[in-house]
Amino acid sequence: MFIFGSAPLIGEDKTVLLWAVVLVVVAISIVLEQRYKWAASLGSVVLCIFIGLFLSNIGIIPYSSGVFSGIGNVVLLCAIPLMLFKANIVKILKDSGKLFLLFHIAAIGTVVGVLVAFIVFRVFGNTKYLLTIISAAAVGGTVNCVAMGSIFDIPNGMLESYLVVGNFSAAAMILILRLLHNSKWVRKNLKHPYTDKFEAAFNGKGNEGKGQTNAAAFWGGKEIGIKDIALALALTFSIVGVSSLIANWVVSLNPPAIIAQLFGSVYLIMTIITVILATAFSKFMGNIRGTLELGNIGMLAWFVTIGASGNLVDIIKNGALSLGLLAIVIPVNILFAVIGAKLIKATWEDAVNATCATVGGPPTAAAASVTFGWDEMVVPGILVGLWGYIIGSYFGIFAGNIMGVPSLLG
Repeated sequence: MFIFGSAPLIGEDKTVLLWAVVLVVVAISIVLEQRYKWAASLGSVVLCIFIGLFLSNIGIIPYSSGVFSGIGNVVLLCAIPLMLFKANIVKILKDSGKLFLLFHIAAIGTVVGVLVAFIVFRVFGNTKYLLTIISAAAVGGTVNCVAMGSIFDIPNGMLESYLVVGNFSAAAMILILRLLHNSKWVRKNLKHPYTDKFEAAFNGKGNEGKGQTNAAAFWGGKEIGIKDIALALALTFSIVGVSSLIANWVVSLNPPAIIAQLFGSVYLIMTIITVILATAFSKFMGNIRGTLELGNIGMLAWFVTIGASGNLVDIIKNGALSLGLLAIVIPVNILFAVIGAKLIKATWEDAVNATCATVGGPPTAAAASVTFGWDEMVVPGILVGLWGYIIGSYFGIFAGNIMGVPSLLG
């Protein structure tokens, strides 16, 4: 039911206007996130989803359109490689230290949490679909949700409802970590050198005390030239194009389902190609500036369309189940990260970054480090978060096949 009549105020054929709405929402979300603490706590992803949801459900924009499909089929595909241009595996292994090992311990925590959640909620028919999404998302962040939707036959509306709840849960996770951060147990049982350094220098005040939100600190001004933009776009479109050809060729061979899932998905193929290039030509790829920013804008545009396509009834129905599942998976992830840090003698800062990198990806890990005042942990958190982008989808494929989720690829 639309407020402005039987059709949305901006029809699905109004291409330029719909593009304008999407990009304005992205810009507003970024500005709010970098200016206000409350918006930074929610994050630009949540803001984009909810503004898009609000605009469609009151009848300003349609639930679907050619513009939204184009963003999902082209912009999103190009955004993912852009965010992996600096995913140099050699550098990740070299610079992340014990954090790299702890990341995998936290990822195992995600797997254990998924198993527990499946046992508890298996009576609900949609559990296996949502846990397949969560298995990928809570190891490599939201990026991997997209791949699950292209590999498995996920019911309509389920991915959208999960993204709404999942991103709110990531924000809630940081609040839980903040409570643990101030607990006596953490201070007594885990080393926390960067916390000690920060508290000595700034008397316990966060980066907001320096006059900026965590998002503003992370996405601070950088020099980006026209050559950077040209190279980034040329390489990204080339990677996506070649990946599409390879994926279509693999599917045309009619291989076994698991082969089709691993090598017949354009999302996984372009991830592999980008990582190979980022590792083999690390200096060239790493020197292209602005790729993470361009990729993030593309992802946010897609999140606006995800919100716009959301039906409130479906979101409420599937969102409650998603919340219940995440209420098990995220605490188990945190538990494994904290206990793992104790066992391998890693730091509290490593534990926080391991959890944030698995559940939220590089931006969440970086934002958490900035929030807590651990400037030295920003780069390691981003690196292991990029590793999560690389491997997260494989966790989801494993979980989906174990739980018997129907495949779209063979």
